[in-house]
Parts: sequence; C-alpha cells; structure tokens
Amino acid sequence: MTPHDLKQQAQQQLAQQASLDWLSLPQKAQATFAALDMPTRKTEAWKYTPLTALLNTPYFAHTAAGQVDESAAADRLGQLGDVSRLVFVNGHLHPGLSSYSDLENQGIVTLFSNANDAQRELINAELGTAFEPQQHVFATLNYSCIEDGVLIQAPTDFKVQQPIQLVYLSSGEAQPALAQSRVLVYGAAGSSLELIEQYDSLGETNVFHNQMTEISLQPNARLTHLRLQVEHESLSQVNGLHVKLAAGSHYEQHALAFGSALKRNDININFNGSNAYCRLNGVFLSKHKQHIDNHLNLEHGVPHCNSDTVYKGFITDSSRAVFNGRIHIHKHAQKTEAHLNNKNLLLSKQAELDTKPELEIYADDVKCSHGASIGKLDDKSLFYFQSRGIDRATAEAMLCLGFVNEMVEQFPNTAVIELARQRLAEFFNDVDQLNHLWTLE
Repeated sequence: MTPHDLKQQAQQQLAQQASLDWLSLPQKAQATFAALDMPTRKTEAWKYTPLTALLNTPYFAHTAAGQVDESAAADRLGQLGDVSRLVFVNGHLHPGLSSYSDLENQGIVTLFSNANDAQRELINAELGTAFEPQQHVFATLNYSCIEDGVLIQAPTDFKVQQPIQLVYLSSGEAQPALAQSRVLVYGAAGSSLELIEQYDSLGETNVFHNQMTEISLQPNARLTHLRLQVEHESLSQVNGLHVKLAAGSHYEQHALAFGSALKRNDININFNGSNAYCRLNGVFLSKHKQHIDNHLNLEHGVPHCNSDTVYKGFITDSSRAVFNGRIHIHKHAQKTEAHLNNKNLLLSKQAELDTKPELEIYADDVKCSHGASIGKLDDKSLFYFQSRGIDRATAEAMLCLGFVNEMVEQFPNTAVIELARQRLAEFFNDVDQLNHLWTLE
C-alpha cells in the first residue's frame, strides 16, 4: 500500500460514519484532509518515522469495537485512590468501567453527545483551534469525523478536588481496525485541575489508535497533567496534544512512554498570554524492534513567558527512538526564558536514536538553552558495583533504574508513581541485556 492508497482508505472509512450534526468542525476538517498528503520520508517532520506499520496493515478498512473482558480490564486500571475515571476501549467509552457521575452532575465532565447549548457553543469555539491543520494530518483526520468526545470544563476560580483519570485500553480485534478518540479540556480563569492519562493494553492488539487532546487554559488557570503510555508493543498510535496558554496560566506535564510498532507523540504548546509557564518532564523507553517518536514544539509568541523541558530516553535491542524538541521565540516575545535538554542512554549497538533539539529565536532579550546527549552505561560505575560483589547484569539494572527513576520520582502523584513502577517492571522483564534481573524493590 502507498501513502496515497492509505489516504483513500481513510477517506472511504470516514464516508461511512456520521458526525454529531451540531458540530461545525468535521466538514472543514474533511476538506482540509482531502487537500493534504500523508507524510513520507521526504516530509521533514516525519523524516525518521516511516508509516510502515500503517502501510502494511489495513487498519482503515474497519472501525474498532469496544467489547472487552471487564475483569481483565479492571486489573489494568491501577489503584489510584479517589479519582473520577473514564475508561475507553478501542476509542469507545465503557460505562461499566467508568465512574465519573459526580463530575458529570456538576457539568465538569460531559460527553459531546450530552452537551447542552452552552457547552456546544464552547466546543465549537475551541475545538481545532490549538494547531495548524495543514501541519498535523492525523489530527485533521481525527476531526474529519466526530461521533463523540469528552469535554472537561473547570469553572472559574474552582479547584477540582478529585484527579480525573482517562484510561485508553486497546484490545485485540478480529481484524485490524481504526480507533479514534478526542478530549477537550477547558480551564476557566483561576481554575485548577489534575488530569491523569493512561494508555494501556490487554495483551497483543491489532488496532491503530489516533488520539487527540486539546487543552485551553484561561488566565491564571493551572493544570497538572500526568501521562502513562504503557501499551503493548504491537500497538500503532499517533497521539496529538495541543495546548493554549493564556496570561498567567501554568501547565505542567509528567510523562512516561513505551515504544510500540509505531508511536508518534506530537506535543504543541502555544504561549498566547504573558507570564505563562510550561514544564515538560518526560522519559521514553524503547526495546526489541519498537519505534517511538516524540515531537515537541513550543511557540513562545508573547513576552515574559518561561518554559522548562527535560526528556530522557532509554533505547536498547534493535529499536529506534526519535526526539525533536523545538523552541520558537517570536519577534515580540522579549524577556522569554526557555530551556530544553534531552539525555539518552543507548544500551545496544543495533539500536538507533535520532535527536534534534532546535532553537529558533527572533527576539534579542531572551535566556534560552538547548542540548542533547547520548551515552552508554558508565564503566567506572559498573566497576564500583562489581567490586562490591554485585554481578554485572544486576549492576546494569540498578544503573538503568536510576536513570529512568530520576524522572518518574518527580511525578506529583505517589499512586501514579507506583503504577509507573509496575509497568516499568513489565517493560524490563525481557530486556536481553539485563538478563531478566530487573527489580524495583
């Protein structure tokens, strides 16, 4: 299958589905998608991430279903304490596994299909406004058909006490299939919210998950965002996260991501008001023949905004990872302070990492820095452990744990840290270089 064939198959699938009749975006997105080409290796933003997994598997021939073994699914949700939870199976909301009635009654969490007139107006006004459609073909594809979605709306000067957990489970289908889901988060002025996203799997899966999350923070709103992408390595996924920051708003993200057959994370941060702040703290891991691509773009469009970005990568076996972090300082964005750093641990000669930190500055009164490093385990540290009776494989495991755990321990939720450690134990259980000796005790 060629990229052109892939696009045609996607359009045929969309033609068989109906969007919510009050939404204005799908018709516009369909027209935009029709004019776009699917990315190839000649597309600069996709240079290191071929769509081989999509071209070789007919995902777009069928739409994924939402059936699942509830007991097996419940075991993957984690014990996060007092949270409001929405669980999606292959893109479909699963009411039996979800528990968010309190926030639904308060109008904080609403399905698009249940939105009242005011909520419909907000959705139409905000959806699709945080990114350039021509630059994000899969986001445009997602919005070309909107059967449903989730609106999370924090009222003015209101702190949502319970964290909101969004769980996206992928499961095996009778045949390859497409799953799409979308979330719109709107933090009104002075509001505060904690959002936990968990992407997980029930064993092997033959689903392509195309996910979109848009976040709009109004003046002085705060959002703490935790993301765990810990699916089975057979999954293919493109995940778009697009954030708009108004004056004085605060966005903080902590992320853990595993590689899979294809995983692409597009993170786009737009600074639209002065004195806004963004922190991105992430770690990504790739093994076997997995592929993961993190594309970060921070658009500093106004003065007096700060951003701090630190990402770590762990790459081993014959896998491949990509990190592209771009900071764009616009002409009028004086007094900006923005820093980006990518540190990577490469454990195998067969693995590949492509890292590309970028600074594009058009203002002259800024403080900015960017950097990237790729290294292996330190021989002196390994010798130190071995000289004290610890075998080499265990020493390697301990050093790798320290490298990854430095980021995970910064997550501002102890229950999420524990869940992340459980998934890390599963990840490292069959990393060849560590000889099954990985432990989190």
